[in-house]
Amino acid sequence: MDKGRYLDSWKDIAAYLGRNVRTCRNWERDLGLPIHRLDDSAKSRVFAYTGEIDAWREMKGRLPENGASEATPPPATVTLLRKTRTWLIVGLAAGWLLAAVTAVVLIWDLRPARKPEVGRFTIDVGPGLWLESWRWNPPLGFDQPSRTAMAISGDGRFVIYSAVKENPGPQDEPRLYLRLTDQLTAKPIPGTEGGVCPFLSPDDRWVGFWTGGLTGKGRLMRVSVEGGVPVSLCEALVPYGASWAPDNTVVFSSDERAGLSRISAEGGTPEILTVPDIRRGEVSHRLPHVLPGGRAALFTIMKDNYDLHPRVAVADLTTRTWRDLIADAADARYVPTGHLAFLRQGVLMVAPFDLTRYEITGQPVPAIADVLQALNVASSVWNTAAGQFSISDSGWLVYAAGGITPDRRNTLLWMDRAGSSEPAAAFSAPFFAPRLSPDGRRIAYLALGKEAVGWVYDLERRTKNRLTREGKAAWLNWTPDGQRIVFGWFTSGQANLYWQPADGAFPMERLTTSEYDQEPGSWSPDGTTLAFSEWHPEFLGNDILLLDAASRRITPFLNSRANECHPEISPDGRWIAYASNESEAEAYEIRIRPFPGPGGGWTITSEGGREPLWARDEKKIYFRSGDGQQVWEVDYRTDGGFSTGQPRLLFETQGMLIGGMIRSWDLSADGRRFLMVKLEERSSRPVTSMVLVQNWFQEIERMVTVRKER
Repeated sequence: MDKGRYLDSWKDIAAYLGRNVRTCRNWERDLGLPIHRLDDSAKSRVFAYTGEIDAWREMKGRLPENGASEATPPPATVTLLRKTRTWLIVGLAAGWLLAAVTAVVLIWDLRPARKPEVGRFTIDVGPGLWLESWRWNPPLGFDQPSRTAMAISGDGRFVIYSAVKENPGPQDEPRLYLRLTDQLTAKPIPGTEGGVCPFLSPDDRWVGFWTGGLTGKGRLMRVSVEGGVPVSLCEALVPYGASWAPDNTVVFSSDERAGLSRISAEGGTPEILTVPDIRRGEVSHRLPHVLPGGRAALFTIMKDNYDLHPRVAVADLTTRTWRDLIADAADARYVPTGHLAFLRQGVLMVAPFDLTRYEITGQPVPAIADVLQALNVASSVWNTAAGQFSISDSGWLVYAAGGITPDRRNTLLWMDRAGSSEPAAAFSAPFFAPRLSPDGRRIAYLALGKEAVGWVYDLERRTKNRLTREGKAAWLNWTPDGQRIVFGWFTSGQANLYWQPADGAFPMERLTTSEYDQEPGSWSPDGTTLAFSEWHPEFLGNDILLLDAASRRITPFLNSRANECHPEISPDGRWIAYASNESEAEAYEIRIRPFPGPGGGWTITSEGGREPLWARDEKKIYFRSGDGQQVWEVDYRTDGGFSTGQPRLLFETQGMLIGGMIRSWDLSADGRRFLMVKLEERSSRPVTSMVLVQNWFQEIERMVTVRKER
């Protein structure tokens, strides 16, 4: 049966039936009007579904007026009663006795009802399966879901979740599974191959999901919970949350720098609902959850891509305006007990919430201590703030334990040309993008954890000094004289270029102003020009630009619809090497161009290549290929132009950090050793089970009661 629309109060129920509240209460008592309660107490909050009410009305036929539980007896019945008055007296005597017995029973039944017990159960994801909401990336170790991976039905009858085969390979796709809460096994849902991030329609008949992987061709889909041929709603680049509204629309976010959009559940063209306001410290609106009634939605605001303290806001879907609701909070959901549930650093919190004014009316209290949340992740794509939990209208809770992602600890290594390694630093840390100083005595690196901080490590003294302070740093590099370090710095959501003395003695100084992320590449040997890359989200690629250090003038060097990254200027200042995917959509190759131009470019690799490095004293270029675990070299000549020999494989590595849009390794001054980052064993583990809590609303009520008594 179609459950229809959700009615969350006597007022809504009475309005739907066209009667007053008293009449509806009588109908429940005398005629079985289908009303649900959160518990058995007299003051419990009630709710109902229009589909159940319609079926009840059809079964009862014409309903009595004014709340009467019985119709007036017809005249024939009255006549019959008059003719049998003697027998009525006898019947009354017997009735008195029955009434006395009934009274005793009623008095017994009027004792305080025992509230249902809260039950907790562990349910397995399935044999050989991991909970999944994104493609697993073995080199980076993201083996935990970073998007919402589960959804429970309104009546708590079933859970739908996304799962993938354990230890998945490149061709293994996730899919959706349906698990009845009273059964031990789950079944895959046909038509959801490649599906992640499930969300249910209000009547629980349909499940929405996202598919597309990391191909850049993501789509928002829906299919029957029983499976079938999926329906495509629209293109959606990357899933950042979706919610099915009562008016059969879907509110969603599909980019780490976008606001909320809305589309019909039948498909069509999305309409924009919100645009992040940079002036208010907003770079992303994500994780929407439409409130009952469909007039407003909760969502999460990120001030930058690595924000570890996001905030929850509420948006009016009619006026398309919004306001902050609570700080240090994410992924909020409405609970029919009159509360808001949200995550704060991996802790599920609940707070009293006024559904008419959209306001929190009391202090939040912790409910579940360790709910898995994708926060504190060293990648903006995975740092979504999404939590692994779902709440039914009938009081069920399902969640995955784990808390926030722990800090990563990596090891910095020297590797020789044969592939042998030895430690480069006396400690482990979340090393990223290490860069050697021109004299080879110091290492600048980025540590991504609870903060994104630039550090300088002295190889001889084995000491480290913090370079950047409050804020978010990214992508460090030295000036040729070793006196300054240039880096990306997040301001108003974008990382623009700054520099600062390497000893941290003076404040940082801004070099560029742009609405796009910028990443420093390398300097010309004379220190006058910086080659850097700039991210353009409209075509999902980087361009290479040149910054004049004296005038701060910026000129384009390479501007195309391909992705160009890792710009490295040669030691003689005549050439620039970079990685580009202009030949194929997915394959990167090393290309060379004259510097500072003009002139065309040519490819020097044929089996893939990224992160080029120029040897300082030899005519050699080094690069990484494949999955980044192969190190290659190629000889070059510059007499009569530029030419190269055949690339040679030097060695292969295992478990080394590979670069994204910025290189993650470096070459010693003598060209004999490579500085690389070794990924330590992951402290996080795949999710193979979930916790199911029955009658969780009772727990909320007790927590609120305890809070009030204190």
